[in-house]
Amino acid sequence: MTMETKQTKKEAVANLIKRIERGEVADENITSMMKIQVQKRLKWGYKPTHDQQLAQLVTFVQCMTRHSSLSLFIPCPGYFKDESTTLDESEVYMMDLYCERAQIKDGQSILDLGCGHGSLTLHVAQKYRGCKHMKNYELFLKKVSTWIAQDGLLFVEHHCHKVFAYQYEPLDEDDWYTEYIFPSGTLVMSSSSILLYFQEDVSIVNHWTLSGKHPSLGFKQWLKRLDDNIDEVKEIFESFYGSKEKAMKFITYWRVFCIAHAELYATNNGEEWMLSQVLFKKK
Repeated sequence: MTMETKQTKKEAVANLIKRIERGEVADENITSMMKIQVQKRLKWGYKPTHDQQLAQLVTFVQCMTRHSSLSLFIPCPGYFKDESTTLDESEVYMMDLYCERAQIKDGQSILDLGCGHGSLTLHVAQKYRGCKHMKNYELFLKKVSTWIAQDGLLFVEHHCHKVFAYQYEPLDEDDWYTEYIFPSGTLVMSSSSILLYFQEDVSIVNHWTLSGKHPSLGFKQWLKRLDDNIDEVKEIFESFYGSKEKAMKFITYWRVFCIAHAELYATNNGEEWMLSQVLFKKK
């Protein structure tokens, strides 16, 4: 591909992103574009042989030991027992599942790292007596291990792909999604097993995965909640960002974020991108 062609494609992506920001791209078109990006990522990620697949992951793990400014992708998910489960119910079910798998009990001291908006901390505080609120893999686990009591446990959840891991970098000049959703190179999508490579200071007790259907349904319901309360959201955003133009830009961003990730996690019936939960103990 010539430099001129590359530049033309980049300009086309930039123009597309401007149209998205202005709300000029229909939801169904965003879904269709996301399907294309998902297939490109799967084609990029899956290797012809198991040896090549493993080598890719090992190389990525080695890269993670040399960088300390990369973070796991951890929005707040829900656990949907069935399609009648509401968004609020799903979040309570997921937090109860966290507590069960982390083996939380009354009287323990709980440190919540990477806690997002703090909902789990509040949930634990209400349900149990005694708890406390608070990115890299090797360094993260090493530091946390020094805080864990000898008989303590560490419960980690992260969004992941079931096989491969990657940094959010554009796949090609047509990649609107990576350019729009996250600044290039600032985020990591890990694999379901990646934390198992970092057991110098902690040891695995148990490992679970949850279908991508759960976060997919969560993103759909968050989109519905945003749309159902759009007037109130506009008022809040206009007050925060100082103008109607900026407010609509960021409302559109969050709508596209929900649409794109509902599609991502629904891929192959939730069996590509998913949630990984790991329980560690101190070595």
